[in-house]
Amino acid sequence: MTRHPLWDEGIAQRLSRLREGTYRVAYVAPRPDLGTFRYRAFNPVEALKTHESVSAGYFFYSDLKIIPNLADWADALVLVRAPYDQRVEELYRSFRNAGKRVFFDIDDLVFDPNYSSLVASSLGYELQEYEFNQWSAFIVNVGESLRRADAAITTNGFLAKKITDFVDLPTHVVPNTFNTHQREAHPLKESAPLAGLHIGYFSGSQSHARDFGVASAALAEFLSNSPESRLTIVGHLPLPADLDQCPDQVTRLPFMDFRALQGAMASVDLNIVPLQNNDFTSGKSDLKYFEAGLVGTPTLASRNSVFEQAIVHGANGFLADSSTWLSTLHDIAAQPETQLREVGLAAHADTTNRYSPEALAESLDAVLGVQK
Repeated sequence: MTRHPLWDEGIAQRLSRLREGTYRVAYVAPRPDLGTFRYRAFNPVEALKTHESVSAGYFFYSDLKIIPNLADWADALVLVRAPYDQRVEELYRSFRNAGKRVFFDIDDLVFDPNYSSLVASSLGYELQEYEFNQWSAFIVNVGESLRRADAAITTNGFLAKKITDFVDLPTHVVPNTFNTHQREAHPLKESAPLAGLHIGYFSGSQSHARDFGVASAALAEFLSNSPESRLTIVGHLPLPADLDQCPDQVTRLPFMDFRALQGAMASVDLNIVPLQNNDFTSGKSDLKYFEAGLVGTPTLASRNSVFEQAIVHGANGFLADSSTWLSTLHDIAAQPETQLREVGLAAHADTTNRYSPEALAESLDAVLGVQK
């Protein structure tokens, strides 16, 4: 369980968020974490805090021992990325018996067993008996939870299509967003011209090693050709051998709180998001784009359906194919600092318009069918 002061509230306080006289939505996740739970449960609950006719609270499996009658407190359930088991069955049954709606929220291509080997290999797991069986069982059980819901919620149109290919359910797109704590964590960056191009890669876990490998050779060659440029890597990522040739140009920083991460993103000129080209990575959210955009840092991302919708190349960010990372980095480095600043400001404007808590509340209104 990932404890964090922002979601270390007692159960009584979280229940009190479900206000009488409103349409009450209970978000249930297996446990808190800095990834799926934060984006798909904590952020929606925060976004609905001031809604006049909708209220929401987040809960965990551990809470169900204390409030087995959660359906008595809420008008709808949103179950977040939870594999099917007895607890899920009991939750679904209690809400259905009360005539209340059940949504299943899923943010990755981890519900269709046809993609089990792709998911495991993309994340760098060995396709051998123990680990592969674990992944396969997890995906099968997530799919079973999805099948039993009344409707699905996901992060983008690509995943929505994969869901409707898998099961005949109404499927709603509610993009990931930032929360008010991120917005308050660091102001819009100020212009600070430095020699060279300062690049940042913000990794959540070692599972991104294969994604980073898409650009590592290009990064190494770019740094070799541009000795004043720097690369900062934040998080748990093994350093590829490609970068051994330029150790003095690479800075490693530890995994950090998502609010502190906003400051780290503001400290670089360019945020990079390299991704493998497959169906699993095509279902990934554009969260690294908008979190960098929140502080005015532009992003260079691998070209796929999600980032092509978020980024207009050269306007609010940059896109690269697997073979064009090096040339794109050189093109960006050759731009005047003022031009790169303009791209960052455009990303900031887009982020505050489309990925805010207010935008999230509007998306949830459409899903829940509740008017303010």
